[in-house]
Amino acid sequence: MIPTLLKQYWWIILIVLALGVVELLKGSRGKGTSSKKSEELPYILKQYLMSKAERSFFGVLEQVTDSSKYYIFPQVSLSNLVTVEKGTGSYQAFRNKVDRKSIDFVLFEKNMISPILALELDDSSHGREDRQERDAFVDEVLAKAGLPLLHVMAQAAYDPKVLATSISKALQG
Repeated sequence: MIPTLLKQYWWIILIVLALGVVELLKGSRGKGTSSKKSEELPYILKQYLMSKAERSFFGVLEQVTDSSKYYIFPQVSLSNLVTVEKGTGSYQAFRNKVDRKSIDFVLFEKNMISPILALELDDSSHGREDRQERDAFVDEVLAKAGLPLLHVMAQAAYDPKVLATSISKALQG
């Protein structure tokens, strides 16, 4: 009796077995890929874009900036602000020098979304020799590119009038 059933339903049994094999392969492949991916991509979400000091400064910067004319972007990559001149030898070496550096805040003209002022919030870490070298390099790069840069000392509180005056002077040159 069983051989007769097998003869009649062999194709159903074959399909069920094939589907089972496919599911087994999917499961083992998916598990291997998943753990492999987590090993290759060890990233986690940062909780905040800015430090507390930067967030405090950003709030005052928003107060003194005309939002109808300007955008304020935090943590702008230096490589998004400058590029290496065409025809420069060692293009990639020069590109690498700006690639992993960022500017604390950049003021952009709203219509064209053009950078008009870079702002660096200088805390106590800027007294270290390595930070001074980095700051001097960034200052030089932005000066060469023609983007004004304003350094502001990190403080517990900021006077909006003083900040507005400093921004105005930096924009005038």
